Amino acid sequence: MSDDVTSGWFDARIVTGAHPASLLPPTDRDAIAAHLDRYALSGALVSAMASWLHHPIGGNAEASAIAHSLADRGVLACWTAVPATSGELDSLTALVDRAVDDGVAAFRIHPASHGFSPALLDELYDALQTNRLPLCVDAAELSWPDLTTIATRFPELPIVVSNLGYRKLRELWAALVGHTNVFIDLVDFAAHQGVEWLAANDLADRLLFATGLGVRDPGESIVRLAWSGLDDATVRLVGSENARRLLHGVRA
Repeated sequence: MSDDVTSGWFDARIVTGAHPASLLPPTDRDAIAAHLDRYALSGALVSAMASWLHHPIGGNAEASAIAHSLADRGVLACWTAVPATSGELDSLTALVDRAVDDGVAAFRIHPASHGFSPALLDELYDALQTNRLPLCVDAAELSWPDLTTIATRFPELPIVVSNLGYRKLRELWAALVGHTNVFIDLVDFAAHQGVEWLAANDLADRLLFATGLGVRDPGESIVRLAWSGLDDATVRLVGSENARRLLHGVRA
């Protein structure tokens, strides 16, 4: 694929680290830099595998280390949050404040993987809404009713749903038309012509290009957008402009 096609796109989801079930090498700084070079990307949003599978809060330092080392390449950090508990995390508001000071661009939660109810994070949602930091979450990590509740109670909080998979367009449609703060990225957005369907329904402004490098083959999302047949303006919208609108620090 020519880098002319993807030039300037922003990858809204990369996961640094090694997945224990993967046969691929860890997605480290060099791998991310090579990914940016190969597709002439303008930057990326990076979270840590460790924050998902090992140490929810401790892994955030890994995401920030990658972001700081590739700051000149437009790489931004995405931190993970869990409910405040003694000995692990004292205050979600303080966590968000530290993230803002560190230049973090978004937060991610894994309620199902980490074993807690999304309802325990109201303090986080409020702090993110105040600071205009998006909340990112995989579709398998919370139910659609939970998503609807969060989106309704915090209408100025952008929520980006990832890893939607297949046969989810009816549920997605209800979430998108009912809540202007709900977005979706292209990681495993496996619906046939789903990108075209969103654009045809004037919802291309809710879709973010993202590859899931580290957990998915980036070619999936790249081909999904590059070969969609959408006009150049819509491809630019999905490829970078929506991310620029949502995430502090995305390059013009």
